[in-house]
Amino acid sequence: MKTIAIVGGGTAGWLTAHQFLRKINPEIKIVVVSSSQVPVIGVGEGTTGLFTELIHELFDEKEFLKETESTYKIGIRHSDWDEVGKSFWSPLGDEYSGESSFPSPDYDDVRVWHIANGLEYDKSFQSRLMAENRLHISNGESIYTKLHEEHDGYSIPVAYHLDSHKVGEYLKRKALEKSNCSHVEGKVVALAQDKDGSIHHLVLDDDREVEADFYIDCSGFSRILINNITDNNFVSYDNDLLVDSALVFTRDSRELWYEDPKTDIKNYTHAHALKNGWMWEIPTQTRMGCGYTFSSKFTDKDKAYDELGDVEIKKHITFNSGRIEKHWFKNVLSTGLASGFVEPLEAISIHATILQNQEFLDNYFKPSLDLTCDAIQEQYNEDVNYMWDNFRDFLVFHYISHRRDTDFWIESSSPERWSPRLTRLMKIWGCRMPRVTDFKIGKSNDFHAMGNPLWYNIAIGMNILDPLLALQELNDYGIYDATETHCKNTFDAIEKSLPSMVKTNDYYVHI
Repeated sequence: MKTIAIVGGGTAGWLTAHQFLRKINPEIKIVVVSSSQVPVIGVGEGTTGLFTELIHELFDEKEFLKETESTYKIGIRHSDWDEVGKSFWSPLGDEYSGESSFPSPDYDDVRVWHIANGLEYDKSFQSRLMAENRLHISNGESIYTKLHEEHDGYSIPVAYHLDSHKVGEYLKRKALEKSNCSHVEGKVVALAQDKDGSIHHLVLDDDREVEADFYIDCSGFSRILINNITDNNFVSYDNDLLVDSALVFTRDSRELWYEDPKTDIKNYTHAHALKNGWMWEIPTQTRMGCGYTFSSKFTDKDKAYDELGDVEIKKHITFNSGRIEKHWFKNVLSTGLASGFVEPLEAISIHATILQNQEFLDNYFKPSLDLTCDAIQEQYNEDVNYMWDNFRDFLVFHYISHRRDTDFWIESSSPERWSPRLTRLMKIWGCRMPRVTDFKIGKSNDFHAMGNPLWYNIAIGMNILDPLLALQELNDYGIYDATETHCKNTFDAIEKSLPSMVKTNDYYVHI
């Protein structure tokens, strides 16, 4: 394998280029084919900790934040999801373990204690940082660096809020600094295939040809490579996730926090539930990326616009939640939106892109890879399909709401939206509290697991689990008192540490 061509120049395309550049032999050339005539879908995006880890490995983080005007994301604030007037925090990767590690090291006694007492999960370090618009930084040094040194690897995960256009340009510039990476400006209009169905070369709109040994489809919803070389069944999630449209707009946050220091740049994504869906607010250093994602089955774009009030709509996007069945076929790999989409909630899109590329590079790729081996492609496709189906279930879990004020919320919370797997989980959690083992099935490859804490955050915020069952469980294990003491001591220490954490505005002015 001497040349790899990536089709698509959005965040997914250039992110994929960097992931491959990190892992492949530098003698292999990467060619990114994209056209300025094809608009980038990006609407202002949040990420997960996976993206942060990648940025740390590739670049200087402060440079990245300064040049892309990105901000830290510590979690999500959900407003009006379970009932109107109520909000809750969902911090990223916020894990605590009981001192006794009983009944098992991964038993989340802290969150079970919150459920047993009907408490909001609002006193953890990340939750308190979000509530006060402070960052994980004290005296110019990252708190997670200190904790890593002092507590044997314990870390506090953070993510970013992005302007996808600026981040795409940054990733492009950095990739093209590599001697084995190049860019071809042009729109792919046709494919030439070999007899076995593999792609031989791409044909551009000016009749130029781009030939490679391996192709990666980052062309978004058009899926111009993967869907044109094989019959590719699309598995729809329309019955599970009802939202299918979005009105996108922005607010200039610069005038807010530069001119009024009392207005803080938020360190969280705000997911605000409305009548027929929910609105996101994603703050960068210079703007607030916003959008109302709604269900066209229960309203239309004009009525949705009326809900928003006086805003300037920049895009009206429609989408189908779901995934394709074959993500790797012959010499073509799809990733990003070209593989699947499960609505904007929880920053799944970039997260899935990184995971798919990482799984392929770590466990499948080699320069002499046999691209005619059906079995290895089938295994990868099964793993990735299982990943997307798990993401679907996690998002559906967010909609198990007590709201009954609109038909949308009544239908979204119906058990008819639950997959067989989610139905089974709900039955299990009616008998005992969630455990890490619930997210593993047999010997399945669970590289994609969202993590027990995130499911618990939603379960607590949405009042999904039974407090009496949680109390009984802690008492059965004989750890209620120890857990309560652990929680109180931990949260007291957090309150004492908060004043030393830097405020968001102060940090971004500094960089």
